[in-house]
Parts: sequence; structure tokens; C-alpha cells
Amino acid sequence: MIHVHKLFFGSFLFLCCVPLAAAQSDDRSRFEFFAGYSALRANYEAERPNPPAPVVVAFAGKQTLNGFNVSATVYLKQGFGLTGDFSGHFKTNSTPDSLGGNIETHIRVVNVLGGPQYKFGGNSRVTPFVRSLFGVAHTRSKLEVPSLNTSDTNSSTDFALAIGGGVDVRVSERVDLRVFQVDYNPIFLSSGNPLGFGNTRADNVRFSFGVVIR
Repeated sequence: MIHVHKLFFGSFLFLCCVPLAAAQSDDRSRFEFFAGYSALRANYEAERPNPPAPVVVAFAGKQTLNGFNVSATVYLKQGFGLTGDFSGHFKTNSTPDSLGGNIETHIRVVNVLGGPQYKFGGNSRVTPFVRSLFGVAHTRSKLEVPSLNTSDTNSSTDFALAIGGGVDVRVSERVDLRVFQVDYNPIFLSSGNPLGFGNTRADNVRFSFGVVIR
């Protein structure tokens, strides 16, 4: 397992050094706002106790959640900026029960992140970028059994990262199209979290695209 502090500080130092190696003139707007569709490839795996025993959680394994991603970036100098990022992803799983109804699990993962971002290319039409964000993720699972008129909700707020980047393509003076954005989005679930996963890391990957206004 990658140590969280080494992962964060290594990424932060990389982004801080990029402007020194790629100094260039840049008269682009110092502020930009992104909004678009996002898909989260979630990978929540329950920690297996030793000795082995059944582990029961409301949801687990690899699955895709759909949602949105918005962010705002203030550029300070030569493509280097600070980004605030917010995303929400949702999914409902349904399984038939023995009473002729369905057991539904409503999953929600919300990320609130911030950190450094560097955009290459100056005033070129195509501008790739990289960033390293950190903050918290709120994972919520609501289990409903309509046939028994019962429900149970569990949630956990944990440390999270988003390390990645993407490519913007200019379509007008103030509008770019973010053709893709990919972030490795690990969530570090603490021991004893109410979701039942134990002390583990969810190795999620987030994909986004949309419009950038600057």
C-alpha cells in the first residue's frame, strides 16, 4: 500500500517544480471554471480479518457511479495555479428479495478537494494540465427493503486524493472544451468506519469531461 504522506508530498513537489522547468509567457485568463459530466470507477474492497470470517457490507467491489465534477482554478504565475474541486457520484443497485420485492442500495460518493495545478502550452489551442489535489471524501450507503418497510444508512468521511490531469481545447476566446480529465482518486477508509470495510484504501478512478469558462 502506498503511504499517503509520501504519495501526497511527492506529487506536490513535482507540481511545484514544473514551473521552474517550463517557464513561458502566458496571457491567458488567471481564473477558470470547469463543469461537466463525471464517472467514478469505484473499487471498494472489504478488509478480510485474520482468521478469515464473513464480511458483510452494503456495497463492495468494482462498479461505475455517474455524476458531475466542478472546479475553479486561480492561476498565479506561468501556468501554476490553485484548484478547488467538487464532485458527486451516485448509483442505485437493486436485488430481488424473497418476498417478491427488491432490496435497493443507494450509493453516494462526494469529493471536496483542493491543491496545485499546472497547465502547459501558454496560449496554444491545446493545453494539457496536471494536478495533485487533497481533501476529504464522504461515502454514503443507504439500504432499503420496501417489502419490510425498513432502511439503514451508513456513511464515512475520510482523507482522499485526486492525482491526474487532462487536456483542454480552445473553442473561443473565453471557452475551452475539456475533452478528457482522469484522476486517480484513492479514499483512505479508517479502521472502524461505519461502512464495514475496515482499515483499507478504495482505489477509485475518476473520468470527467465538460466545458471550461475562463
